[in-house]
Amino acid sequence: MHYRLKTDPVGRFRWAALTIASLVCIATVTRLALVGLSMGTWTASPLTTARALTTGAAFDVVVALWLAVPLMAYLTAVSRARYDRRGQRMLRLCAFAMTVFAALFVAAAEVVFFDEFNGRFNFVAVDYLLFPTEVVVNIWQSYPVARVLLAALAMTLLLVRSLRHRLDRLDAVGGPAWRGRAFVAVAYGVVVALGTLALEPSRARTSEDRVANEIAMSGYYSFWQALLGRDAPYEGMYATRPDSVVFPRLRAAIEEQGDEWTHGASLTNARRVDTARPPRRLNVVVVLEESFGSAFVGALHPSESAPSTTPAFDSLTLGGTLLTHAYSTGNRTIRALEATTSSLPPLPGISIVRRPGSVELFTLANILRARGYATEFIYGGRAVFDGMGDYMRNNGTERIVEQGDFPPGTFRTAWGVADEQIFDRALVEMDSLHRTGKPFHTLILTVSNHKPYAYPAGRIAGRPGETPRRSAVRYADWALGRFMRDARAHAFFDSTIFVLMGDHGARVYGSADIPLPSYEVPILFHAPGLVAAGVRVGTLASALDLPPTILALLGMKYESRFFGRDILRAHSTDGRAPLTHNTKLALMRGSRIAVLGLRESTQLFDIGANGAFRAVVTPDCAGQALVEEAIAYYTGADRLYRRGQYHFQPDAHTSAHEGPPDAFRSSTRPARRTAMPPM
Repeated sequence: MHYRLKTDPVGRFRWAALTIASLVCIATVTRLALVGLSMGTWTASPLTTARALTTGAAFDVVVALWLAVPLMAYLTAVSRARYDRRGQRMLRLCAFAMTVFAALFVAAAEVVFFDEFNGRFNFVAVDYLLFPTEVVVNIWQSYPVARVLLAALAMTLLLVRSLRHRLDRLDAVGGPAWRGRAFVAVAYGVVVALGTLALEPSRARTSEDRVANEIAMSGYYSFWQALLGRDAPYEGMYATRPDSVVFPRLRAAIEEQGDEWTHGASLTNARRVDTARPPRRLNVVVVLEESFGSAFVGALHPSESAPSTTPAFDSLTLGGTLLTHAYSTGNRTIRALEATTSSLPPLPGISIVRRPGSVELFTLANILRARGYATEFIYGGRAVFDGMGDYMRNNGTERIVEQGDFPPGTFRTAWGVADEQIFDRALVEMDSLHRTGKPFHTLILTVSNHKPYAYPAGRIAGRPGETPRRSAVRYADWALGRFMRDARAHAFFDSTIFVLMGDHGARVYGSADIPLPSYEVPILFHAPGLVAAGVRVGTLASALDLPPTILALLGMKYESRFFGRDILRAHSTDGRAPLTHNTKLALMRGSRIAVLGLRESTQLFDIGANGAFRAVVTPDCAGQALVEEAIAYYTGADRLYRRGQYHFQPDAHTSAHEGPPDAFRSSTRPARRTAMPPM
């Protein structure tokens, strides 16, 4: 039945009111679902929770008003004569149904994203949308997408059916004439504008609890903010200082014994580094294990009640030097690539891996290639993902092996081929490089320890009640152990330093602004006879310490622009770790962490048990110095990168061949080297 309420003073605009109400209801249920999802780790007080929910409701209303703008434009523009036509009625009904369906699907996506990253849509969500092949296939393999779509469709149809009579009434021909409709539209625009101005992103920070603040935010709003700020400039958004303050402080922070500042330039971090170790032209193999966080590693967290998830890695630690207090710089693989290749702190917005200006940067691969090394990157997925391939090619990597280089029929998921196949191909590639007589640097990136957590059957024994994530960790550990066992039989093994590490933790969780436990990763230097065995180094370390530490193990003298340091000779109190989470930048030192936020905000926290933060309201001199050091770190990194001062320039030692090259020309296993001096 169709109603004609010609005297209705509002009439058609009730369509907008119903749409807005439906969107707010869906958003409210979503927010409550996220709270329920966080209950296992929820630490916010009832008052904080109430503030988060209330603030979130305000964000939901403003977002719903924005989403209804196209409908308001239609209701304002369509004439009375056309409004009552059957086609127009069907258009309105379909538009309402599609809006509800889309909102339900986005709600389901938010729940999934929150479960993985413990936050609303952010830079990660924006980055993922740029690579639909991996992301869409991964989502399809990891989640019951078809059932979610069917459930959303069923709920939409049920809602439309239950509101059928009300929807008929909403199709009243009456309501304001053109002038009245224009007045309503203008008033609506004013309300939207005022609501948007009143709800700045900072309003979502209702407490010191990061998760509660994420709950207070709207996923639509945070996604839009991330989309606008993908290549966010540092200047104008974060705290800065003049060059005359930044670079002296930066130099003091990164200087090591024996460093000699070069060129007499005051506005750079360039320095001559003398590692004070004998030169050794050894191969370098770095393995970045996907999502291999410290929380999984039995050697770091032994349990008396359950067997270790990483027995192979645990065994390898007995023959190498393990960093027990190391952190990734971010929660994405490209942040690990950025740190372990360029030793540059994580800049806001997108990683330098994705920035077009990242060509011929000062990277480990560029340094080694200039010293006569062959360089390669072996990855089981598509190198186009996240711009990894272009970045590696443009910064010293001569050869890239990616998913398309593996034969058809190879086991694979959305992210690429299985770890064991990546490692098998790596052995073939390294044998080939060894036969050339040149030392080589190989960077291997694994993929199996990622949703959908799929891997070839029959590799590991099942454990009752084990989650798919932990099973994937055990498979990744099995494949890594198999690789290292197989490598021992190859001619290059005795002249190779292996670095085995996690690229980042398994998932983001925790109430702190920077959820530290999910950033902690194991880093193991393994080379029997070349690197001290059974050593555990507790100095605070970062993934960006990797390049200078490797060059130190090789005994190289070079002109450095790295922000990291040789962590194996750093004093136990000298370690530091830069980190980024969403829009936050941080520098950790000791048991304190300085956090830089938007609008040039700065905060200092004491780090408690399990990575909990306690705000330091009135910083002492040491605390303020850490804040200033953080500002110098990030301001300096941003200015050097943007000014083109972080590019690679061959120095006087570039062509020098430290150590005898003959050891790399033999097809037989060379004699085992003498153990390195104690560290």
